[in-house]
Amino acid sequence: MQFKNVKNILAPLIKGGQRWQFININGKESKPRFYFSDVQWALIAISILALFRLEKGLSKEMIGYVISAFAISVSLFMSLLVSIFDKFENTDLSIKGKTEEDLARLVQKKNFFKRFISITSYLVVLSIFIIILCSLNYIFNLTNEISYHQFASNFQKIDLLLTMKNSLTIGYRIVLNYFLMNYLLMTLFVASSAYEYYISEIDKRKIS
Repeated sequence: MQFKNVKNILAPLIKGGQRWQFININGKESKPRFYFSDVQWALIAISILALFRLEKGLSKEMIGYVISAFAISVSLFMSLLVSIFDKFENTDLSIKGKTEEDLARLVQKKNFFKRFISITSYLVVLSIFIIILCSLNYIFNLTNEISYHQFASNFQKIDLLLTMKNSLTIGYRIVLNYFLMNYLLMTLFVASSAYEYYISEIDKRKIS
């Protein structure tokens, strides 16, 4: 399998997963003003602040737990994708003899399936990406302690190699912290979206 083929598949998947976070089941899109949503900007701020609390980053033991958990989540989400697509295949989307209310519900159903499948597929890719990030911790031993209150008195005393190493380590930890929290946020988003849709469908069916 060529890398170009994988890239051509991943690009629309990632784009769709990000886009459908801001589209409701009625098809209305509400894009954030500054690329990230307010909650995601808050997660970025927390990821930076966490550096001062976790000066050595996540421990190798914790990283091992994260890798195991996300490896399991990949298989679970893949099973969920197969199940939800099978449910979509068995959904009647014909418009013959349908009222306007029925047509509106069909649009909501189709949008729900598209959003659920897009974001869940995106979560699978995100899980694999987080596993790769965590693996870098073992390969390059990124658990070294970084002190944020030691500064060189002048430019000539700056250790450029150490500065570059610490900068890359800090950047790595911010990215890892953000994606871990964003993954949890999106998982909650998928669960709450599914709950909202299912409950609305149940409420529309009257007891006869």
